[in-house]
Amino acid sequence: MKKNALILLAQLLLCTALWAQSGGRLLTIEARQIRLGQLLDEISRQAGVHFSYDARLIDPEQQIAFSVRQATLEDCLSSLCGKLGLEYRLIDQLVVFTPARRRQQLSLTGYLYDQASGESLIGAVVGIKGTALGTFTNEFGYYALSLEPGIYTLVYAHVGYKKMETKLVLEKETRKNMRLPALSYELPEVVIKPSIADMLSKRQLGAMQLTPASLNALPEFAGESGLVKGLQSLPGIKTQGDGTAYFFSRGGERDQNLILIDDAPVYNPSHLFGFYSLFIPDFAKSVTVYKSDMPASVGDRLSSIVSIRTRDGNLNKWQFSGSLNPFINRLTVEIPLAKERSSLMASYRRTNFEWLYRKQAPGLDIRFSDLHLKWNHKLNENNRLFFTTIWSADFFQNVDQDAGSHVGIVWANLAATLRWNHVFGPRLFSNTTLYSGNYGSRLFLTPNYWKSELGMLGLKTDFTHYASNHFESKFGLDLQGYFNNPGSVALDSTLGILPEITPNHVRKTVLYYQGSWKVNKKLALNAGLRFVNWANLGPATYYTYDDSFGVSDTVQVQSGVYNRYVNADPRISLQVQPDASSMLKLSFGRYHQYLQLISNSVSPFTSLEIWLPANVNIRPQAGQQWALSYVKYFEQANMEVSAALYHKQLRNQIAYAAHATTFLNPLVEGELRFGRMRTYGLELLLKKDFGKLNAQLAYTFSRSFKTIPDLNGGREFPALQDIPHDFSLQLNYQLARRIFCSAYWTSFSGPTFTSPTGFFTFNGQQVPIYGARNNDRLPPYHRLDLSMRFVFHKKEDSRFQNSLIFSLYNALGHKNVYAVKFNKTETADGSLLVQTNFWTEQPHVATRLMLGRFVPSLSYKFKF
Repeated sequence: MKKNALILLAQLLLCTALWAQSGGRLLTIEARQIRLGQLLDEISRQAGVHFSYDARLIDPEQQIAFSVRQATLEDCLSSLCGKLGLEYRLIDQLVVFTPARRRQQLSLTGYLYDQASGESLIGAVVGIKGTALGTFTNEFGYYALSLEPGIYTLVYAHVGYKKMETKLVLEKETRKNMRLPALSYELPEVVIKPSIADMLSKRQLGAMQLTPASLNALPEFAGESGLVKGLQSLPGIKTQGDGTAYFFSRGGERDQNLILIDDAPVYNPSHLFGFYSLFIPDFAKSVTVYKSDMPASVGDRLSSIVSIRTRDGNLNKWQFSGSLNPFINRLTVEIPLAKERSSLMASYRRTNFEWLYRKQAPGLDIRFSDLHLKWNHKLNENNRLFFTTIWSADFFQNVDQDAGSHVGIVWANLAATLRWNHVFGPRLFSNTTLYSGNYGSRLFLTPNYWKSELGMLGLKTDFTHYASNHFESKFGLDLQGYFNNPGSVALDSTLGILPEITPNHVRKTVLYYQGSWKVNKKLALNAGLRFVNWANLGPATYYTYDDSFGVSDTVQVQSGVYNRYVNADPRISLQVQPDASSMLKLSFGRYHQYLQLISNSVSPFTSLEIWLPANVNIRPQAGQQWALSYVKYFEQANMEVSAALYHKQLRNQIAYAAHATTFLNPLVEGELRFGRMRTYGLELLLKKDFGKLNAQLAYTFSRSFKTIPDLNGGREFPALQDIPHDFSLQLNYQLARRIFCSAYWTSFSGPTFTSPTGFFTFNGQQVPIYGARNNDRLPPYHRLDLSMRFVFHKKEDSRFQNSLIFSLYNALGHKNVYAVKFNKTETADGSLLVQTNFWTEQPHVATRLMLGRFVPSLSYKFKF
C-alpha cells in the first residue's frame, strides 16, 4: 500500500509540475494526417514549450495520426511518445526526446465477456490509452500484453459494445477480466464506431468476417438467411445458382473448401438439396473465411477455410428464443447450470412442409431437422471445458402402404468436439481438442439400399505463445483417422449381385508452426509451415491401371501402411501500413488436399456423392497462391474500400472421362482424368458499416481454366466455376426507430456447360455429338431479395423481445436457369415432351430448367 501511495504521489507531483510549466493550459489537437514537425510546432504554440531531439530519432516529414482533446501536456507527450516508441524529459520549458529504455516486462492477461450473458468476446480490442500498445482477444476471448511496471489506463472496445476504461497499477503479472455492456439494436448495427487504428489492428487481409447480425440482416429464403447466402455476399465466393448450398472460392472446385464448426469438419452443409444450409445463424458467434494466407493450424484445402465459432450460452440467466414460419420453425434454450461457471445451449430446427403436399401425396415425406448443442464449464481461472455437437438429417422419401414399398434418399451429418482450454502461464495458452466429423447418405427401395459414409476422429493440441507485444507464435500436433465407405449395396436375393466396393482407412499426422512478428509500426511478417504425413492403411484391395485406363492388376494388401504421402507446406506474408488509414499485404502459400469429392453431375440437386482419399491412383491435389490485398478506411465517410489480386496454380486436378460412371463402380478411379488448373482474379469491396444506412458493394472478376491431357484434345478449357463477372449489393436501412429494411441484389455470369454440337441416329435413337468441353454458358443470373423487419418491443432491454420479418426472394421474378436439357422433342401443337416413340426421327430441342420465382416468407421471432 505504501508503494502504491508513493507512485500515485509521484504522478501527482509530476502532473502539477507540468501543469504549472504549461501555464495550466489544456491542449486540443485533432489530425487524421499531420507531419511530425508540424505537430511539434502546434504543441509548442499551445503549451509554450520547445523541443530537442536527435534527427535519427524523429523525422519531421513523417506523417502520423494524432488526436487529443482537453489534455494536459503530460497526456499529450505520453501519447506522442507511445506512438513513436520514445521517452521524454521536461527541463524548464524544454522537452528532450530520448530512446525508450528497455525495462522489465510484466504480463497483463485476461478474458473479455458480455456483461449480461457472460459470453466471451472474439476480436475485442485491448489497448493502453495514450500509446500505440494494444492487442485483441483470440477466438476464446483471451488476451495478453507485455508492459513495463507503471500506472496505465486500459481501454476495452468491441463493435456493438460500450467502450470501457479502467486504471491499473501494474507491479506484477496480472490477470484482468472485463465485462462489456452491449449497445442498441443490432440490425443494422447502429453502434459507436471504433477508431481506424483499432480496425486496422484487427483486420486480417486475406480473411473476411461474418457475424450473426450480418447474416440475419440478409433477406430470408422461406424463413432462414443461412451461411451460404452470407458467403455469397463476399467478393471471391460464388455459387452455381438457385438450390445449391455449395460454393466456389477464388475459382477453385467446390470440394476445395473446408467448413469447420469449433474445429470439427462438416462435409455436406446442405439441406433440401441446397435450398437451406445446416447452420443456424443465431447459434454462431463468429464466422471467419480464409481465402489466402491460410493459418498453418488448419487445413487441408486448396481454396478456402470457413471457421465457425459457436456461442457459449448464457451463464447468468435462462433464455428462450425462436422463430415461427410457415416453412420452418426453430427454438433455442440457454440454461445456466451454475451461475458464472457453467451453461448449456440447445437449438432445434425442423421444417413444416407437410401442409404443401399432404392432401395430394399422403405417402410423401419431405423434411429436415437440426440439433445444435453446446456445453461449457469453467473449472477455474486457468481451465475451461467445452462440448459442441451438430446433428442434421434430411428425408426425401415416399411410403406406399398398399404396395408395401418404401423408396427415397436420406442423408445426415454429425460433428462433435470436446475441448479443454488451459492457461499454462500468462504467455502460454493451449487448446486440446477431441473432434469428429461424419457424413452419410442412403438411397433405398426396401429391402434394397445403397449407402456411402465418411467419418473421421481427430485429437489436436494447440499452443499459442505470447512472447512479447511484437511476436506471437502458434504451434501444435494434430492426429487424425479416417474411415471411408465409397458405396456399399445390400440387395434382395431376387436381384443380381453388384460388385463389392471395399472401404478405405487412413491415418494422418500433422505438425505445424506459425509465427507473427511486428517488425515495427508499419511492417509485420507472418510465416508458417504445415507438415503432413498421409498414410493409407490395409487391409485393402486396389487396382492398378494401364495407359488406356484398363485394369492391369488387382492388389490385395494386409494390415499396415501400403501407401504414403509426405508434404511440407510453407506460407508467408508481408504486411505494410503505408499510412494511418491503410494496409497492404503480399502473401504466398502452398497447400495440399487429401480428400476429393467424386461426382459427375453438374446438377445442384444431388446428394449421391462419394468422397475418395488420396491413394495409389489419386495423388493429393496441390496448389500455390499469390495474393496482394489492400484496404483503406475513410473516417469522415464511414467507409472502407478493399481490393485483392490473386493467382493460383493447381496440380492433380480431377475431371471425368466421357460418359463416366461414378455410382456403384468399384473401378471409379479408372474414370478419373488428372491435369492442371489455373485461376486468377480481382476482388473489389466498398463497405459502410456504421450509421442508419449500411451498405456493401462487391465485384469480382475471375477466370478458371483446366488443362487435362486426356480430355478435350489436351487443349485448355474453362472450368464449370469459370464465372467471369460477379456483382452484389447489400443495403440495410433503419427506416424508423423500430423498422428496418434490407435489400440484396446479385448478378453474375452463367456457369459453363457442355452442349452438343449435333445429333446422329443410332438404332432409332438420337445420340448427341459433343465438341469442346464447356463450350457454352447458362444465361446470366439476376436476383433481388427484399425484407422488412418490425420490432414490437419498445425498450431495448425489454424482458420479452419480438419482431416480425417479411421477406421476398427473387422479388423481380427473374427466370434463372440452373440447367439445360436436350432430351425433349417438340410436338405439332408446340408442347415439349420426352421422346417415347423411337420409330420416328424427331429432332431434340434444348429446354431450360428454372425455379425459385417469387418466394415470399413471413417469420415471427421472439426472445425472452
